Amino acid sequence: MSIVLISFGLGILRYDIKDFHEEVTPVSSGVVITEPEQKENTTRFVMLGDNYEKVLVSTDLYSKVSYGDRVEIEGKFSKPGIIEDFDYAAYLSKDDIYFVMNFAEVEIISSGHGNAVKRNLLSLKQSIVNKMRNIFAEPESSLLAGLILAGKSALPKDVLEEFRRAGIIHIVVLSGYNITIIADFLKKIFGNTGSIIGILLFVVMTGGEATVVRAAIMVLVVIMAKSFHRPYSAPRALLSAGFLMVLHNPKILVFDASFQLSFLATCGLIYVVPKVAKHLQWITERFKAREIMATTIGTQITVLPLLIYLTREVSIVSLPANILVLFFIPHVMFAGFFATLIAYVSPILALPLTYLAHLILSWILFIGHFLGNLPFATTSF
Repeated sequence: MSIVLISFGLGILRYDIKDFHEEVTPVSSGVVITEPEQKENTTRFVMLGDNYEKVLVSTDLYSKVSYGDRVEIEGKFSKPGIIEDFDYAAYLSKDDIYFVMNFAEVEIISSGHGNAVKRNLLSLKQSIVNKMRNIFAEPESSLLAGLILAGKSALPKDVLEEFRRAGIIHIVVLSGYNITIIADFLKKIFGNTGSIIGILLFVVMTGGEATVVRAAIMVLVVIMAKSFHRPYSAPRALLSAGFLMVLHNPKILVFDASFQLSFLATCGLIYVVPKVAKHLQWITERFKAREIMATTIGTQITVLPLLIYLTREVSIVSLPANILVLFFIPHVMFAGFFATLIAYVSPILALPLTYLAHLILSWILFIGHFLGNLPFATTSF
């Protein structure tokens, strides 16, 4: 009992330390410390002001600003508030952001600031995404970029809405599934040490979202356990990942829905999916049908209460949508990525893989569009 009380006390102390913020009026000059993200009609980025106060800046959609630029912004500073029952201020506070500036005029003073490794990785990421857009049409190119590097921010709003209604939005949220596929590929090519370095660089390249960090820690535990010939425990790895992340930033436990859903979904994979699979012995294992169905049902059961609380709706077509899509995800990631790499040498040589990836991407988009637009695709609460 005393250990529990001490743990809670230390947790409260850590949260209060993180929550403490001495308000300072932001200044209009600083350095861009995040990768600019295009959202509908605006480009958003975080600027670290010269007085070390962070500001979330929204500017013109076609702004040429990039990570590491020193900028001068002009506009009105304001504090984020509540948007449709969503406490936006609390959400931003987890990243130490307490001010926003909308419709900002941005002037780039100089470039090349910030972390050199992160700057080069983001340049590499942008180069790969641009090459994907050269050899694939839209929205196939955005879907491929979302699967491998950019997450859901790469996709148009209408496609995201269809995926959400169809219950397959998770395929473009860089998570354990995507990270595992990438880690397996890196391990086969570079071995254990190379895969560890590659995963760490991938986390930096993709922006260090909570789902990516959680998945990366668990994958790294697996790799290191195998390297030292030690047994691997998925529950302990998940608990360790969660503990380290909450220790670093306790606010994600309260205000980061992606962390909450990712943690619960992984719990479902560990504890619920095996129990569900026992009742699905009548389903064939061909094309991973049984595995996909058990995974979909198990994770949906686990995250359903929180999902209803957060979104007030549930996808009715999620199970058939996932069965029709998940089998193809590893194949399209490999085909699309290698097609992109080969295209740097010759787009013609990349054509066979490009056509294969295009067919699979079109299929995924078709399933999302067809099932996501059914009138009964979701039910609201």
